[in-house]
This record gives sequence, structure tokens and C-alpha cells, in this order.
Amino acid sequence: MPKVKTVLIGLGRIASSLETDPLRQKPCTHAGVLFSSWGKKNFELIGCVDPNEEKRNSFLRQWEVPSRLAFSDWETFFSRGKIPDLVVVATPTESHFFDSVVSIRSGVKNLLVEKPVCETFLQAKSLDRLARKNGTRIWVNHERRYHPKYAWTKEVLDSEKYGAVRTIRASVLTSSAAPGRAWKGRTGPLFHDGTHAVDLIYWYLGKPDRVRSGIRRRKGIPAEDRAVALLEYGSGPVVFLEAGGSRKYFQFEMDIMTESARIILSNDGFRMFESKPSSKYKGFNSLTEVSFPEKSSLGSNPFENLYAEIRSVLSNKSERITGSLRENLGIMELLDRIKTKADVRTISEPE
Repeated sequence: MPKVKTVLIGLGRIASSLETDPLRQKPCTHAGVLFSSWGKKNFELIGCVDPNEEKRNSFLRQWEVPSRLAFSDWETFFSRGKIPDLVVVATPTESHFFDSVVSIRSGVKNLLVEKPVCETFLQAKSLDRLARKNGTRIWVNHERRYHPKYAWTKEVLDSEKYGAVRTIRASVLTSSAAPGRAWKGRTGPLFHDGTHAVDLIYWYLGKPDRVRSGIRRRKGIPAEDRAVALLEYGSGPVVFLEAGGSRKYFQFEMDIMTESARIILSNDGFRMFESKPSSKYKGFNSLTEVSFPEKSSLGSNPFENLYAEIRSVLSNKSERITGSLRENLGIMELLDRIKTKADVRTISEPE
């Protein structure tokens, strides 16, 4: 198969600039994959779009891209009559729906959209109808689905090697003192950051049978300051979720407790505990830490794994889409239920 002709729309953090972070595993951006040695063999950037001239110029310098490939808007690019094999939508969330719709109506058959796929559940449903009508495939980048340890956990939970899931504590904690994108627009930390946790909850357990939630807002700010939820499943599992929370740090963690094990998945690392005879109490079992397994069918880099899956589907070697738009409808519906059904409390200052 020839190289996948690709257009990147949105040239900010997740598209490009995070690649300069010396502490992150590389590649950690869309451009990082496209311009990696593997990416150059499999993908060809034929256009990059951003209305911000400074971002366009910075992108061109960083990746040594000729200026003829840079555009300020979609209409100008598509006026050339070139339809790419793949469009990557890496713009702010409030632009996802518009950019995706323009791409589909222009004839694009493959889209990769950053999370969350849209601002609202209604937008996501509308996008899904349009994509199905036009035969467009859409990937949504919840990159932890393409991380080998999160994928291994999915396989283990499905196999019930350690028994059924009993409890999950999921937290995506952020700082309202330095809010960033999460507090802009209508999404808030629940949709903007909490979507990663809700995605994994949905991937691991499916749709809950009961949702109870609460939201705290600061006076004069439309986005929530903190969202908490209790998700209950008829099959037994219970999930506790917190997003936002006015922390002076960013923390992502999934603490999964099964019948005979505990698995901690975190941006600080991965830990594994198994039920073994206790060294402190006769006749009891305790959780004993063991080495986290390295076995996985995936490579070590989530972004490369995502693009490898796209390449495989476009070359007709596979039909598997790990993070499809159809499944993201379920994720968006769950986020919507947590937000719209919540008890809301407004405070004057962060507590």
C-alpha cells in the first residue's frame, strides 16, 4: 500500500508542541508519529491547517515542513481538489464537530478525532449519523486504549483470571488555579479530562445500570469545578469517579479491585497485587505486591499503536477499530448522564 496521505488540522499541543517536553515518552503527538522514522515510511503529510498564523509558523519550523502545505482554513485546502486518505482533527474540543463535518462532506473517508469527540452527546449522535451515511470511519483518540498495560488489563479483566471486578476508584484530578483548556468552553474537567477515565470504565465494564452524581461550580464560571459519580452495575461492580477537584497537581489513576487482585493504573506508574496467605494474620489472605506483567500484543508507544491500527485498516489487513465513534457514543452518553442528572451546588470560592 502507498503512504497514507494525511492532513493535520489544529497545530497546537497534542498535534505538535508537546513533543518538545523532555520528560514524555516519544512520540507523544500526532506530528511526532507522522515524522518519526516509522511514520515517514507509512504516512505522508499533504496539508496542515490552523487559523493561528503563529502556530502555523511554529509548526513549519519545528518539523521543517514547506510553507505551501500550510493553510489557515479548510475551505482553502479543499479548494485544491485534493481529498486526503486520513484527516486528523486535533483542534480544541469546541471545533471537533465542525471540522469533522466539513471533512466528511468534502469526501474524507477516514478521520482521527481527539477526545472528547464532540462538546455534547447530541453533537456526537449527529456526527455518527453523518459518518454512517457517507461511509466514513472515525477513530477517537483515547490513547490509553493503545497503551500495552491498559490493554493487558482489559484482557485480564475479560478473562476473569483474578475473578470478577468488585470496585473501581477512578480519579482525574486537576487544578482550577491554573485551569488550562478544561475550564474553557462548555466541556469542563469532566468532559475534557474525565473522559479518559470514563472511556476506560466503559471499555472495561460497559454501560452502568445506575448513575448518581454531584457537581460543584464556582459562581460566575459555567464549567464545573468538581464532578463526582457513583456508577453501579447489575452484575456487581461499583465505580467511584472524581474529576476536577481543585488540586494543585494533575493526577490520573484507575484503582481496580477484583475478587483476588488489585491493579493500579496511573500516570505515576503501574502496580499489581495478588491475594496470598497473609504473613501477619494466620488463616487470612492479604494483597501482596507482585511485578506488573509486561506481556502485551501491542508495542510500547500508544500513539504509534494507534497509527499502526489505522494503517492496518486502510490497507485492508484488519477491520478492528479499538476506539470507534460508535463506542464513543456510549462514552458521551455516560458523560452526559453524569453531568445532566447531577445534584449541582454553586460556591463563591474554591473549597
